[in-house]
Amino acid sequence: MAINQTDRHQLGRKGEEVILRLQGGSSTRHKAPFDVVDFNLGIAYEVKAMSGLGLDLKIHISLASMARKRSFARKYGLKAILIAVVIFDQDHVKVYRSTLKKSIRVSQMKEVK
Repeated sequence: MAINQTDRHQLGRKGEEVILRLQGGSSTRHKAPFDVVDFNLGIAYEVKAMSGLGLDLKIHISLASMARKRSFARKYGLKAILIAVVIFDQDHVKVYRSTLKKSIRVSQMKEVK
């Protein structure tokens, strides 16, 4: 069953809430290049939230989006980090991190404990 746009947006915001609790920083406006930015630490987080029930957990960032992210990070001197928040159920969430990449499988990322 396909997920609708409202559910997708809510899932994304849930992922951002998890990262704000774990890493700190500030949530950005909708459609900003990154989802969470911590200017004090010099880090920009791109957060991808997804259901853990899928078979092949993969992240893909379009070329245009990647160009905006790299430009923003360069302009403000930020390190770009890709975060995957995998939600299995309400009480079972795993977080993974990697440097920002155009395409990556979650299994290739490092789990954040």
